[in-house]
Amino acid sequence: MGKIILFLLLLTTQVHAKPNPYQNTLEEFRIALMDVRKAYSEQKIELEILQEKVAKIKNASQLQDHIDQLEKTQEKILTDLRQLSGQINQMSNGLVVLEKQVERQSERLGEVVKLKSTLNSISQAIGSNAKIHKVSSGDSLEKIARKYNTSIEQLKKINGLTSNTIIIGQELKVPN
Repeated sequence: MGKIILFLLLLTTQVHAKPNPYQNTLEEFRIALMDVRKAYSEQKIELEILQEKVAKIKNASQLQDHIDQLEKTQEKILTDLRQLSGQINQMSNGLVVLEKQVERQSERLGEVVKLKSTLNSISQAIGSNAKIHKVSSGDSLEKIARKYNTSIEQLKKINGLTSNTIIIGQELKVPN
């Protein structure tokens, strides 16, 4: 039995003492596998970074398209504003012409109102049997007022005078 134990001991020592030829290959394979895993992780990270960059480029492209569309819209608005400005200028010129016409019509209306007032005064003078005095040489408002027993102010009022000046041949209404 002692021989068997000795034999076994020798066998075990030889097994441990003998280098395993596959041990180095296995270790090299394990190191190579770790290198491949590391390279895979690095490639995966680079791929994610590239995907983010592509997404940013797509987003930038979309933003550029949106900016281009906004610029086109802005140009259209500017064109519309220019057209509106031209139309407003034409309308403004038309309004100036109309204002001048209205002003002329107002002046004519003022003249008609004055004529109506004068006609009313004349008709009142005729209707109230007012007398008419024809101004002759040497007449003045003061002389005419004394002659008809009235005042200068009354004569001016009845005849629409603003000053004391009268002209030869002028017809003045005088109160009864």
